[in-house]
Amino acid sequence: MRIHFTDIAIKKLKPSTAPYWDTGTPGFGIRVGKHTKTWVIMRARTRDRTAIGRYPNICLSEARLEAKKRLLLAPEPKTQAVPFEEARRQFVEENYRECSARAKHEAARILTKHFSTLPKKLTEIDDTHIKRCLDKLSSTPSEQLHAYRTVRCFLRWCVRPPRKYLRHSPMEGYEAPAHDRKRTRILSDDELRAVWKAAETPPCRVVRLLILWGTRNTETASIERKWVVDGVLTIPGTHTKNKRDHAVPLLPLALETLFGFPEGRHYVPSRWGESHLSDGAWGKIKRDIQEASGTANWQLRDIRRTFRSNMARLKVPRDLCEVLINHTPPVLDEIYDRYDRLTEKREALERYEGFLRTLLDRT
Repeated sequence: MRIHFTDIAIKKLKPSTAPYWDTGTPGFGIRVGKHTKTWVIMRARTRDRTAIGRYPNICLSEARLEAKKRLLLAPEPKTQAVPFEEARRQFVEENYRECSARAKHEAARILTKHFSTLPKKLTEIDDTHIKRCLDKLSSTPSEQLHAYRTVRCFLRWCVRPPRKYLRHSPMEGYEAPAHDRKRTRILSDDELRAVWKAAETPPCRVVRLLILWGTRNTETASIERKWVVDGVLTIPGTHTKNKRDHAVPLLPLALETLFGFPEGRHYVPSRWGESHLSDGAWGKIKRDIQEASGTANWQLRDIRRTFRSNMARLKVPRDLCEVLINHTPPVLDEIYDRYDRLTEKREALERYEGFLRTLLDRT
């Protein structure tokens, strides 16, 4: 917010998450919190903010004078001359250190495949280069949005200390080329039966697990045999989206499905060993099943939505439905409610497997 700074105006300023900027002195502002007011300056090129003292310890006239002095005399911060490829390698290694192998691979894939034509010198990249790369993906909006978010994250990473490979991100103020679209598609009973029957042999058999449990693709493909103890499969928080363990009681139809996979550490053969099936493998599985089942226009994530909808259809309580698909609970529930609900889960899954068996027995 920009205002003309006067002593009276400064006294009346209310707390704000963003600084107030002086219309008379570019780059001179004040950050107002609940209990303190701090004078700040911001260089136009780097967008870096520096505190120069607190009000009223430093009055307006003194702060303005100090701001002008620093803005005129302070040298431009130096940036390191790092090639784009080297910065990209560091970004993938450091930024995704705590993430899954799949997430790390996906970031490297996007930056390598879609931004290979960027200038070799990181400092020579501007928004026009980014736009040309993103425009080539206009026919695939989802991939375009994914690429936009990844390269934006990369360039912001390049700006932050201690690296400071760039003075500012060339994507600052760059609007997203597309927006997430919320899907509402669920499979009908006939489609669900056809998909189940088409997913008979590995690796397509993994889709039967998606139907049975409503789990996420990556969580399902990472399942190890040692995670099954006393008839309960527990997916560790290290492999779930919300970082919480997810326990799934194994019922007859699920056990029958698991027994159909070949021997090995993982139930589902995985290209990544420690991680998950590749996007290409999932895509082929979906295409093969759609062709064999005569179904179309559905995504694998729609199966999870179908599971959740059918649970509600079977009168399973809403809070238990959310637990079954391992949605993150409200903050207070996550802190104080540590009950695993295994008994309730088992009863709900028994009801659901009964529903599936009746569905599969139809002619």
